[in-house]
Amino acid sequence: MDKIKNIGIFLLYFLGFILGPSLIYTIFYLFNMNEDMLLMVLSNLIYSIILFIILRKKIINDFKKLKDNKVKNFELVLKSWGVGLLLMMVSNMIINFIIFDGSISANEESVRAFIKDYLILSGISSVILAPFSEEITFRYAVKKMFKNKWLYIIFSGVIFGFLHAISGIETAKDLIDLVYIIPYGALGSAFAYVYSKTDNICLPILGHMCHNLMTFLLIVLFM
Repeated sequence: MDKIKNIGIFLLYFLGFILGPSLIYTIFYLFNMNEDMLLMVLSNLIYSIILFIILRKKIINDFKKLKDNKVKNFELVLKSWGVGLLLMMVSNMIINFIIFDGSISANEESVRAFIKDYLILSGISSVILAPFSEEITFRYAVKKMFKNKWLYIIFSGVIFGFLHAISGIETAKDLIDLVYIIPYGALGSAFAYVYSKTDNICLPILGHMCHNLMTFLLIVLFM
C-alpha cells in the first residue's frame, strides 16, 4: 500500500506540472491574464499543499524529531551538502568552460530571468515551494521504490538532475544541456544520502532550502 501511495506521489508531481499549468492557464485566459511563471508557482503551491495534506503526520513527526541527535543530524546535512556542492561546482565548471565555452545551462538562464522579473515570487518558489515538493517527490517517494540504498541514491539524483536539466530545453539543439544532469544530480544524490541515513524528510528539505536560499541571494547580489 505504501509503495502504491509513493508511486502515486511521484506521478502526481509530473502530472501536476503538465496538467496543473494548463488548468490554471485556462482560468487566467478567461480573465485576460497570461503570466507563465505565476502559473508555475501556483501549480507548485497546489501540489505542495496536496503533499502536506497526504503526508502531514510523517512531516510533523519528522519535524518534531529534529531535536533528537540535533548536532549529528545537521553535521550530516552540512557534510553531505558540502560534498554535493563541490561535485556540482566542479562538474559545472568543466561543462561550462570545456563544452559550452563559458555559457551557462538553459535552466540557469531561465532561473536568473525568473528572479530578475519576479523577485518575490521567485524567492517563494525557489526557497520554500521547490525544496519541499522536490524532496518529498525525489527523496521520500522514490526511496520506497528501492530496497538497495545506493541504487536509490543514484536514481534519486539522476531523475532529479534530469528534471532540472530538461526544464530549460526548448529545441532539439538544446538537448546537449542534458549533460547538466551530472551537477544537478550530484546535489540530488547528496540529499538522498541524508534521507537514507536518517529517514527524516525534514533534513533534506531544510538542506535544500538553505542551498536554494544561498543561490538565490548570490544571483540577486550579482544581477
